[in-house]
Amino acid sequence: MTRKTLLTTTAAVTAAAALLANHAFAASTTGTARQVVVAAIAITNTSDLDFGTAAQSDAQKTVAPGSSENAENGSFAVTGQANTAYTITLPADGTVTMTTGAGGANETIAVSSFTSSPSGTGLLNGSGTQNLFVGATRAALGAAQVAGTYTATYTVTVVY
Repeated sequence: MTRKTLLTTTAAVTAAAALLANHAFAASTTGTARQVVVAAIAITNTSDLDFGTAAQSDAQKTVAPGSSENAENGSFAVTGQANTAYTITLPADGTVTMTTGAGGANETIAVSSFTSSPSGTGLLNGSGTQNLFVGATRAALGAAQVAGTYTATYTVTVVY
């Protein structure tokens, strides 16, 4: 091979390498982003938990949640995404105290042992609704319990 041929071949190989080095080989495709939006869950109080009327020294009283609204149980309407399960959280013991007046001595009554129907979890129907019923136990009334109307608020939380 002559020197001229060798130089020409070397130049051609160098030029080809430079061309290949400047051209990338690539491939691409697309992906899909997705989001499903569901109806927000909501809860509305439809009737209050009512322990009724009692005299001083009355024993503790338990109101059962029942399976339908009655004169004593707390009733709530839950709405949201049709056919969707949700969890129910009720007040812990020691967190709800009914008071009258300034809430001083003999002006409080503890409420505990909250229960619900459905219990723990619920399932919205095909229309996205379900009734939820709440019961609890009020403490025994003291002999010196101050006469009056005792009230407290409590929170029922629903989440999916």
